[in-house]
Amino acid sequence: MNGFDHFEALAEQLVEGTFERLFRPRLHPGEVARRLARAMEDGHVAGAGEQVLLPNRYWVFLNPDDLAALEAGGAALDVELMRYLQVLASQSDARFGGELRVALHTRAGLGPGQLEVRAGYGSEPGGTGDTQGVQVVTQSAADPGRWSLQLGERFFALGEPVVRLGRALSNDVILEDRRVSRRHAQLRWRAGGYHLSDMGSSSGSSLNGRPVQPGQEVPLAEGDVIGLAGLILKVHVRGGQPTA
Repeated sequence: MNGFDHFEALAEQLVEGTFERLFRPRLHPGEVARRLARAMEDGHVAGAGEQVLLPNRYWVFLNPDDLAALEAGGAALDVELMRYLQVLASQSDARFGGELRVALHTRAGLGPGQLEVRAGYGSEPGGTGDTQGVQVVTQSAADPGRWSLQLGERFFALGEPVVRLGRALSNDVILEDRRVSRRHAQLRWRAGGYHLSDMGSSSGSSLNGRPVQPGQEVPLAEGDVIGLAGLILKVHVRGGQPTA
């Protein structure tokens, strides 16, 4: 079981009580748990020795009506979220890279039941008071949006932590080619970049002409060429700096 699977399994166990009550009925608690687990996993770094450091700043963006409904119930949602993250960290033998904080915000562009989670590392120089300036560098959240795939004259914008490619309509990138399997390949955001893996397709996947072995995750970079059953997709990464 890899790191993400471990976090996700813990997340599913933890949300059956408080979170099931807090998020019913507009937002499913399992999705919130998975998104937080992904943000935690994607932002982790190696610390001293074998210690794993986790992001200590988390931002949850919600539909305005969703957040209003939660606040109307009188639940201290940010406190519950921090408790949840602390349990995940303790059960994973990891620690946060500073004082843990969770902030909730509304975003008009998000529909009912939709959410966005960002994670990063922050510090408060010169004291711990609320008026002190906070320096935060977000990781993973802003960067995926600069990535896209090109198929001929078509471009597919990426941006999600996990992007599935295939012929089935349930995929994020739908490839209407009979040579492509229904669930052919997957891109997963890890440590600042997308990684390609084959999902057990009948004809396999390749990167720059080299086959991607079953169970293998191969990092991608600007200009890489992904082959899916003879279908060619080129990787593009727009310039710019991550959001600070």
